[in-house]
Amino acid sequence: MTATQKMYRNVPTPAMQIGLAVSTPDGGFLYAGNRCINFIEKPPGPCQVKTMSTRINVNALDVSPMWGKPNEKTKPFAILAEDLTVQVWDCELGEAVSGHKAHQHQQESARNMRYHANHVKIVLMGYLSNGNILSVDATDLVIYCVASNTYCRRPNFIPPKNHTGNLLKCSPYSEHIFALGTVMGNVLVCDLRKMSILHKFVGHKAKICGLAWREIKQDQREKDNKMGQLALDAEQWRNRNGQNADKAPSAKTLAAEERSNKQKSGKASPSLLVKANAIEDASEAFDIYNFDHLKDEFGAPSDKSLTKSSEDVNEFVGIEKPADDKSKFDFMEACKSMKDDLNALKLSDAVSNEVEVTLQDCQEAKLTAGSPPRSDDEEENDDSKSGTLKDVADSSEGSMEVIQYSSSSDDAVIVDGDAAKPKREVLHHIYHQAEVHETPPEAVGQDQEQPPATQTNAAQMTRQESFDTLSSISMASAQHTDILLVSIDADDIIIVSNTSTGAFCGKSYCKYKGSGKMTNVQWLNDSTIVTMSHSQLFYWSLIYDEKLLRYKIAKSHDRMCYQRDIIAFSCSPIKGQIWICMTTRTIALMDSGNGLLTDTFGTVAFGVRALAECPEDMNKIALGCSDRRIAFLDVFKLSTRSLVIDMITTTSPIYSLAWSPNCLSLAFGTGDGVVGIIDVERMRIKELHRSPYKSEIYSLMWLNNYIYFVTNHLFCYINMDKARREVQHLDYINKPSFFNAREGFLLVGTSDGFLELYKRKDCPDLGYTFSGRSALMSRYITDIAWNPNEPQQFAVVGNDKPIYIMEYSESEMNIKKLHTFTASAPKASVTSLKWSHRQSHVLATFHIEGKVCLWSTKEPEKPPLTISYHCPMWGGMFLPTSDNIIMCFGKSISLELVNIEEANETRVIQSKFDALSKVKWATKSITQPIIPNACLSAKEKKRQNRDKRKSEKMAAEKEIKEHQHEVKEIAKETHVEDMITKLSLDSKPTYEQPPQSVLGNSRTCLYLVQKEINRDALEKLAIVLTEDSSKIDKSVFISKLFSTKVVAKDLLASELTNLKQTNKKDIGPLCLAVSTFKLREELEQHMANQTLNEWHLSLAPSVSFMFWQDCCRSYAKQMENMGYILHAATYLFGIGLQKEAVDLLVEQEYYKEALLHARICLPATDPIIKTIINKWLENLEKYGNYAAAALICILDNEMLRGYTYLRKYHKCTPEISRLMEDIKRIGQLNGVLDGCLFAGGPNSNASETVESTEN
Repeated sequence: MTATQKMYRNVPTPAMQIGLAVSTPDGGFLYAGNRCINFIEKPPGPCQVKTMSTRINVNALDVSPMWGKPNEKTKPFAILAEDLTVQVWDCELGEAVSGHKAHQHQQESARNMRYHANHVKIVLMGYLSNGNILSVDATDLVIYCVASNTYCRRPNFIPPKNHTGNLLKCSPYSEHIFALGTVMGNVLVCDLRKMSILHKFVGHKAKICGLAWREIKQDQREKDNKMGQLALDAEQWRNRNGQNADKAPSAKTLAAEERSNKQKSGKASPSLLVKANAIEDASEAFDIYNFDHLKDEFGAPSDKSLTKSSEDVNEFVGIEKPADDKSKFDFMEACKSMKDDLNALKLSDAVSNEVEVTLQDCQEAKLTAGSPPRSDDEEENDDSKSGTLKDVADSSEGSMEVIQYSSSSDDAVIVDGDAAKPKREVLHHIYHQAEVHETPPEAVGQDQEQPPATQTNAAQMTRQESFDTLSSISMASAQHTDILLVSIDADDIIIVSNTSTGAFCGKSYCKYKGSGKMTNVQWLNDSTIVTMSHSQLFYWSLIYDEKLLRYKIAKSHDRMCYQRDIIAFSCSPIKGQIWICMTTRTIALMDSGNGLLTDTFGTVAFGVRALAECPEDMNKIALGCSDRRIAFLDVFKLSTRSLVIDMITTTSPIYSLAWSPNCLSLAFGTGDGVVGIIDVERMRIKELHRSPYKSEIYSLMWLNNYIYFVTNHLFCYINMDKARREVQHLDYINKPSFFNAREGFLLVGTSDGFLELYKRKDCPDLGYTFSGRSALMSRYITDIAWNPNEPQQFAVVGNDKPIYIMEYSESEMNIKKLHTFTASAPKASVTSLKWSHRQSHVLATFHIEGKVCLWSTKEPEKPPLTISYHCPMWGGMFLPTSDNIIMCFGKSISLELVNIEEANETRVIQSKFDALSKVKWATKSITQPIIPNACLSAKEKKRQNRDKRKSEKMAAEKEIKEHQHEVKEIAKETHVEDMITKLSLDSKPTYEQPPQSVLGNSRTCLYLVQKEINRDALEKLAIVLTEDSSKIDKSVFISKLFSTKVVAKDLLASELTNLKQTNKKDIGPLCLAVSTFKLREELEQHMANQTLNEWHLSLAPSVSFMFWQDCCRSYAKQMENMGYILHAATYLFGIGLQKEAVDLLVEQEYYKEALLHARICLPATDPIIKTIINKWLENLEKYGNYAAAALICILDNEMLRGYTYLRKYHKCTPEISRLMEDIKRIGQLNGVLDGCLFAGGPNSNASETVESTEN
């Protein structure tokens, strides 16, 4: 077996917890993973797995009935995405081909429901039997025609208030029928043509979690019913013999014993469906063939026993032939009695269209009612085929025998085992058919003249035609197929319903409630139902009870299931096989007969971030997954139908892995800064160490007795020899992004793109000394990997285009460049690289833009072999068994194996592409289907008419308003002369609100006096005229203006108090305070309250110069708190506080202004100038303005720093490269950047290779 035959092309992803899984018609398996769809082909043969990324999660999944049809070349299936789009995918192409967005108006409701009820489904979707897709939301039914790529809407006739849908399952046997399971536990069977609900099945108390259709034919039912009855007998035997239940015979054993008994007896036993045999049991409470209680009733046999004759047509007529054939039926008396019953029930108005039935009609119908005899055993069937129509009584077709024994005109009758019907309806149908086939008088005369042979043939033809017509009811009943619908709810209650008749068939009660658990139900075959409950499968047998004419279900123990961790399942069309998804993240194919797993498939989630090969066994691989799991995969143990992957769960996504030197332990680094150690033999986590920072461990290595790792630009290590292990770090290693340690030295890649070399100190404690560095990348270094076949050769990649192949000389302690490859993508970024284990000149690089490139150091000018993907690629490796197969992983790739021999002439492999790039979205159909009026209730019609009248009224009102508005506009139009006469240049400007810094202007500051003048002048005048001085001084404030200085001061104090109480923001209080010589107290109060303004500052010098400086300082602080930084700095500069003003500007990031004032006001050697420049550069670097930072550095004569800022550009354009070379030339930085450590020997130039680029 070759590697390509043995390996999988894709490793599937784990199934979602919601359990979306379905079997394909050819035996394959489709299931939904996290933002993807997985397909596993049918067994046997080599496994073919396809993983199709959907970008978003999937809410519903269904496979097309056209899958695998002879004329169909595609394998379509449909999904309902999380954004409420219905997408049709082709499994052969692995991409979405069409779809529609008719439900996206429900997205807001979906977002609201997602937070507080994630189980509520806004849209339901399923395939109809004709290949169209039906989707249902709260307001619409959308029918999507896949062939024409159009869709049409219909109003949802299911009231969402009473029936909130939870599950949709379309009938595979009718293109118009679908079933809807509701949250309240109802099952609705609906018809799209009639736009109505056909049946409503109740009985569930919880939401419906599973629905499954099945068509049961009568011949198959008779075959399976025997096995079902035997299984029931075996179960009863177990219940009776509890102590020997393990030795209970199975249904197959009972069936074999019965077949042996039949062979011994030499005669086949009748079928269980034969009613006569079923009722002959003596234990029955009522026997319909006991005629003692039917004396003088219609259809009762006479006491006389006559000899059976082939020409006697007046024999017994009934639903079944009696045990003895000697009874005689009085047909004339029966017809007379039946006619009396019909006449008694006739109503004059209701029966105007009915046919009058006479005795002659009944006799002629009896004569023409010939049919082959009906038999329930093989011997009678053989006789009926060889013989002619010997006995009409042996037939139950086309005669009056369809009526059961009863003389009541309103009783129900049973027609050939069908549901009970009113006798009036059956008789009317029979007599109507009899009248149609009545022979006219002219034909009777012609028949008499014909020869006997001709008359015999005509009679036979007439009888055959009569049989074909009159026996349509009984024939339909004999060949009737039941379409059953089984449902299960969240409480594990199973109900089987007959959608053909609307009857309730069977129900299974659960002893304990499984609320909150996932449940589902499917049909394994016509007689077996499979249910999932409490993470395991149960089997149920379907049995048809001939006595009650209904189905029953009973638990079956003939099939096994030993799995207890199932989250989803689907019954395969292949006999007895079931696909299951387990919580151990394993997909398996199970044989239901013995419960054994025939095929198992391990899974790996999207976004694998780390891969580590075991040093002792390269086939053993550890994978760090983004779903907080570590997977162990043994490549050597892979087979065509087995993919075993072991899992360990951690607390955070895995970012790095490292094997221990003895390969018995594995160290891992998580996304929250935790370093853990796993015991590989016991498969458990034994140690956890938390780093100083809760950030990603993006580089990890286990060397000798130390575990090294990098987190948050900090180089840390753990000494494994110590009993108490703690995380320690080395401060002198600055900004590390990746590292690679060896005996005696350490290579560190920094976030600035430098490669630094550190030598190990000769001391017991861990320590390194800096030896040199070289600038390689414009941004951070992502990987440093040594060549396993060339110990002195290693490669360096980073977030940049170049890929450097370098060589380390241990004797000379220097490093030189051997080769330089350059990626051609404009925004190239290499995430990791891997050397081949077999070929020392081959390495693979994995790019963030979705490429995997294979480079050869022997052919550096040759473009690389490229494998393109649709998502960022994180890493990979060459398969240990073959260098032609690359195992890679990425953001939307679980684990994929690519054979590089499949490359075309252009050396490109299109492994994965965007599956949603070629979707042809459907358009709304122009021709809408005719919706019958019957689908609208009277209430809905009334609402439609009311809305129509309301819209018409609103349209009329709008038209009137528009007309009135036009009239007003015309009336407002004036002539130019009128406008000129109204124009005046002396008009006063409108008053504008004064600025905040200016105090409001007022007509007065003496409000109490002004109030007396304007309001109470007469009253105050009366007080003044009283000449009472005390009363005047107390009540009339204006009188104080005409008194002494002391009294005027009292008036001023009163007015000032009033102004402060009313909180007037104008010049009044300040104006009064100046006259009181208390301006200092007034301004100090404003300084404390931070309510100073420019008017206060202008009056402060009248107090003193020092007080004015204090006011300016307080006002500057007030402006700073309000956010007016330049205002505050202005006042600080005004009072001579230059240094404080510059510090304020720098603190608030006013670097230009601060530097200008510092240059003017401060000495040139003041260190604050350098501080301003450094903080300005840090600010520019923070916001990514590297060009401005480089410009400032060059102007400040810092060439190396400016060169470093230009190297930080992710996209290094030719202009930037030219500027960097100019800086190196002007600043003479060649020796500084490269250093003597990385300068090659005399032949170093010869070792440089020409850069090669991709196509």
